[in-house]
Amino acid sequence: MEDSILDFTTNLAILHRQFQRAMNQLLEADKMPVNITEFYLLVLISETRQLNQRRAAWTMAVDEGLMARMVHHLVELELIQKETDPRDRRNRRLQLTPAGQELVQQAITVLHDWWQQATPNQSDFDYAVITAQLQRLSSRVLQKQQANNH
Repeated sequence: MEDSILDFTTNLAILHRQFQRAMNQLLEADKMPVNITEFYLLVLISETRQLNQRRAAWTMAVDEGLMARMVHHLVELELIQKETDPRDRRNRRLQLTPAGQELVQQAITVLHDWWQQATPNQSDFDYAVITAQLQRLSSRVLQKQQANNH
């Protein structure tokens, strides 16, 4: 029996784990001081305005303790900074520093190189279409999770 949802999930998980392994190796080889999860956090910060630590943990589906350790590490490396939200003093917004922005750009180059090597040389492989579909799915999952948590 063909189960396209199971096939999709399995292939997505395999691809993600292979990508994580390769990126961690490349990030280490390039002497970048972050792992792939911290890289994802840096990218999330670069793409999201007004992001706070709790929202970052929720979005990335990581434990708040792990998020606190990652944020602490990235602040120590001077890749991000935390600033107090003037409207809610308990809220700490995360922002990239110039060094963080530079590291994200370097890592994105590594990411592009990996995907270029991994992508089939077929003209019908369209990242834009796949990305749009994954973004719709991801947004729906996040919205559903947010509704369930409130």
